[in-house]
Amino acid sequence: MDDTRLFYDLTAERTADEWYENDVVMPTIKDFCSVLPEHPRVLDLGCGPGYESMRLASTGAQVVGVDFSVESIRIARERTPQCRFEVLDFRELDDRFGAFDGVFAAASLIHISPEELPDVMHRIASVLDEGGCLCAIVRHGEGTWERDLEIEGHKLKRVLYRYTEEDLASAAPQFTFVREGYHDPELLDRGWRCYLFRKSGAP
Repeated sequence: MDDTRLFYDLTAERTADEWYENDVVMPTIKDFCSVLPEHPRVLDLGCGPGYESMRLASTGAQVVGVDFSVESIRIARERTPQCRFEVLDFRELDDRFGAFDGVFAAASLIHISPEELPDVMHRIASVLDEGGCLCAIVRHGEGTWERDLEIEGHKLKRVLYRYTEEDLASAAPQFTFVREGYHDPELLDRGWRCYLFRKSGAP
């Protein structure tokens, strides 16, 4: 994951400039919040520079964002001071931030290998209140998507994992699949899907 961390450190400012102005995911966020209590406590898992945390907060959510990119968290704290942001590799997620009504995982689980996925899903479930919901935005399908990149003189390998709702559900007996969430048609055409899961109480 070192290449992934460095990729996000190097691209954080550019990503923030682009995505703070792009509200294409806002309808997805509103759809997700519709299945949560009023003024929910939400964990933005792999929050990057905080642009979707900002939008979650605009709906009335109390947001904690975590990301392992130090540069991303620095920008998030500057641009979205109404939310709390902490540096954390979410593969080490625990109860240090308390419990949540919802977890918003937008393009973050795509960095988790199938071998790591059950543990990460278990950790997500462990920080959700009973009946809490997970919104997982993933690249739909099977296998990996790989690219070799050079950014500011650094040669990086970018590896992303594709998943289906069945993959996510089978990795996490703690969750029940609710439905496919709303997602912009352009993002759907590019292979992205949004899946909503509810913590069901299974061990």
